[in-house]
Amino acid sequence: MKALAWMAAALLVGTAQATPGAQALFADCPGGLPARDVRDRPISPSFWQGGPVLAVFWSTDCAFCQRHNERLDRLLRAEPGAAVIAIAVDDQSHTVRRIVERRGYGFPVIVDGCGLRAQLTPRKVVPMTCWLGEPPKGPRCIPGEMADDDLRELLKRSGSR
Repeated sequence: MKALAWMAAALLVGTAQATPGAQALFADCPGGLPARDVRDRPISPSFWQGGPVLAVFWSTDCAFCQRHNERLDRLLRAEPGAAVIAIAVDDQSHTVRRIVERRGYGFPVIVDGCGLRAQLTPRKVVPMTCWLGEPPKGPRCIPGEMADDDLRELLKRSGSR
């Protein structure tokens, strides 16, 4: 019986390590959890604590990413409240900021200066949609551009904030 309890505890510890929350993912980043996005808009600490956050890794020169982010932005404007952040894999924050301002994304956008994507998946595909924190169901990261219905379902799972 004790062996079974130890195995269950080991499984829980392994699961906790396999699904890090936002705080654990940002632990090695300078400044920890981002408090502001590239447009200098505040990101509330409660944003990171209310459950899983849906993160889209993208690149400024990726047409698939642009369509994916525009679709995501449109859906969020129609049904606000989901926890979503876009994380640019580009190195130049001024370029990311200029593009985000031009495209007018309503969700926060940050630059991945800490290797966040590598902590979640070895794949370098963009766009890459991942859960920061325990994913409600399904895979941890989903590569590629997604359809409206698929994004809508993910937004429902990211909960209302």
